[in-house]
Formats: sequence, structure tokens, C-alpha cells
Amino acid sequence: MRILIVDDHPVMRGGIRASLRNLDATLDFVEAADLPEAVQAAKAHHPIDLVLFDLMLPGVSSIEALRAFRESVEPCPPVVVFSATDDADIVREALDAGAMGFIPKTSTPAILEHALRLVLANGIYVPPTVLRRQGAETPGRGAPQRLRQLSELGLTPRQQQVCALMVKGHPVKQIARQLDISTATVKAHLQPILRSLGAMNRTEAIVALHRLEFSLPD
Repeated sequence: MRILIVDDHPVMRGGIRASLRNLDATLDFVEAADLPEAVQAAKAHHPIDLVLFDLMLPGVSSIEALRAFRESVEPCPPVVVFSATDDADIVREALDAGAMGFIPKTSTPAILEHALRLVLANGIYVPPTVLRRQGAETPGRGAPQRLRQLSELGLTPRQQQVCALMVKGHPVKQIARQLDISTATVKAHLQPILRSLGAMNRTEAIVALHRLEFSLPD
């Protein structure tokens, strides 16, 4: 398994490597200090299983760095933001920009490991700050024994595919191209998906999926 660590502080990158030594015996780390290096590393070391991404990179502002990375790497691996801030608005912006998780740098190594295991299992990690703002219960720190499947929501196989792509940050047009269906069909599928989750938008859907411990189809 290969993880790309994107952070401009070498000491922080070293700390992350040390914290994740128990994640996988065959773990391979790739590092980058800024956005251009990150894009180059993701392409040169394909496939990357997961990207741990600091928002505060030199030369580019916050969420724009995340958007630029995701637009520049195709196919883009799951990106988890690892940030010094735990501001709920920034967390929601990152999720809206396609992040599959957001881990504050104040988190313990155990939480970091749990969050990455969750994302690698096709789950989603949302910090307690956002869960509290959304009025949701915070799951326990241990990894869930069984991630629930989207079929348990009563979604059709096609709706499950649309849901997974939406949560991973793909826009409607891209979902339509990837699934070879019309944009109107995608929008028609999104309505029952959001309704089944009690959500109004992608971020609320992510929070609901995390709270209910759902995994996403590949």
C-alpha cells in the first residue's frame, strides 16, 4: 500500500510516517512539499492508494490547493485532509471539494490510524466538530466491525454507483460520462439518494454516511 504525504514541513511528514507504522506492514510512503511536487509524485508513483494532504501549502491558498490537486491527477486517489485547523466551515469546504476525510493535526495517532483505515475501507471520516454542528452522534474511536452497504438504504445498483461518485466529488457531468447516462438521469438518481440520507447536499450526505458507518462501492 502506498500513501502520498503532502506537507511542507519535513518534521511533520516524519511524524506521520512514525504514527502510521502499524497501519500496514508493507506501507510505502511518497512525500511532497508543495502542490507541483504532489501532482508530479502522484503521477510518477501511480497507483497511490491514499493521499494525506495539508491545506496550507506554499504558493496556493487552502481549499484551492485541494481542488487543483484533484483536477490535475486522473484518476485521483482518495484524499484525506490533514490540517492544523478544525474549523467546521473549512471542513465542509474540503468535503465539498472532494476530500474523503478531514483529520485535524491535533488528533492522536490512534485517531489518525483509525481515520485512514476507515477511508481505505471505502468509508468516510468526518471530525467530531462537524458531526456536532450537524447534530449527529459521534461514532466510537475503534474501527467499525462491519461497514454497512448502500443497498441497505434501498438504493438500486445504479443509484449506489451515482452515490459513490457524488460523495467522491465528481460533478454531475462527469458522473454521466463515467456511467454512460444522461445528466438528467444522474439528477433523477440524486433525489432519492439524498432523500434516503436525509441530506440536502454532498456534505450532509457525507456526514450521514459517516454517522451510519456506510462504505462506498469501488
